[in-house]
Amino acid sequence: MSTLTYDQAQLLVASVYRALDLFSNSEAELAEWAKGMDSDVNAEGLMPSWFDAAERGALTRALSDCGVVREDTTVDRYRLLEFQEAVEFLPHFRAQEFARRPPPKAQVVFTVPSAVVLPRDAAYLQHSLASRVCESLASAEDRALLASPYWSDEGAAKLWDGTTKLRELGLPVTLAGAKRDPGAEYDHLAAMLRFGRRLAEDGATVRCLEFVPPVLGAIFHAKIVCGSTGYLGSGNLTDAGLGTHVEAGVPLAAVDVDQVWWLIGILEEAGLLRPVVVRA
Repeated sequence: MSTLTYDQAQLLVASVYRALDLFSNSEAELAEWAKGMDSDVNAEGLMPSWFDAAERGALTRALSDCGVVREDTTVDRYRLLEFQEAVEFLPHFRAQEFARRPPPKAQVVFTVPSAVVLPRDAAYLQHSLASRVCESLASAEDRALLASPYWSDEGAAKLWDGTTKLRELGLPVTLAGAKRDPGAEYDHLAAMLRFGRRLAEDGATVRCLEFVPPVLGAIFHAKIVCGSTGYLGSGNLTDAGLGTHVEAGVPLAAVDVDQVWWLIGILEEAGLLRPVVVRA
């Protein structure tokens, strides 16, 4: 590998990692295949027999990028030897890679009654759901989502300050998850709609989506709040859920938020989330 330039070495290592992905992250399977690679065959002859067409195409591109496979699909013997050597050293590269990573920091946060005091070194985990929700809403740049099966006017009051940016900028806000339940003691859908009307009257662009159960007794059980970043937790958007219950949750990165919006779209298309009029 001493003949490689820096850029060639970068391409080689990148190609080995791409190949590893195609082998389902199995170093042993990748090593076994690489050991049997032969420079006397063309690109097709290098392909594992169990790969489908898409996997063969991806592996061929990886080998082409690092010079193992030439434009005419023949195999460069020297680049192949370098590729095989890199695969052989891969476990050592990865061991160093993992050793250099900092230990993971806990992302979970809790809401616990005020009578509970966490140890000092874990106090940062005691972050109320209401605070985390408001942080997520404040991060919104183009839209926001609040989803929960259960809502209350008292819970909405705790959320109000967190919606200031949404109201001032007139951002689209989606409220979702409550369902019609005539037999229930409390009308959570009505509470969600009242919150939506209040937001709309103060400048936000609001739409409300009620949950339509596909089978009797089913509920929208997710509790999610999203701006640009988000929060996924156990607590409902009620007074108790946002304050006095023991709740736990984790923050959502932007990529997770995109996935949440994808799910909301899928549920709307399936008719499980249905728009309802915000204003009376």
